[in-house]
Amino acid sequence: MKALVYHGPGNKAWEDVDLPVIIDDTDAIVRVDATTICGTDLHILKGDVPAVTDGRILGHEAVGTVESVGTGVKRVRVGDKVLVSCVSSCGTCRFCREGRYGQCLGGGGWILGNTIDGTQAEYVRVPYA
Repeated sequence: MKALVYHGPGNKAWEDVDLPVIIDDTDAIVRVDATTICGTDLHILKGDVPAVTDGRILGHEAVGTVESVGTGVKRVRVGDKVLVSCVSSCGTCRFCREGRYGQCLGGGGWILGNTIDGTQAEYVRVPYA
């Protein structure tokens, strides 16, 4: 698939990369129908986020269609249209149950395009609970 890949400050490229695969039972693979960048992506490209390493697929905001799900995914099914948010959440901790996903205690937070590959690609692996 094609993806926007980061290679250090000021260095990015559209590249052919492997399709994402289900790694954890709470993963879903989403075909990206539309995506955008935000100011955070611009900071990454400038080099202001050193945690983002060479080879990372950028992006963390998209809409798409669920293509496959892990065995632990309960909230979405294949064929569902979904919003891939910039903040992921476990969906079950106290903060997620209160709708305060940004404070997720179960592994959520800003991971797409930061610590795992993001949405500036044809497909993306998204953690769902």
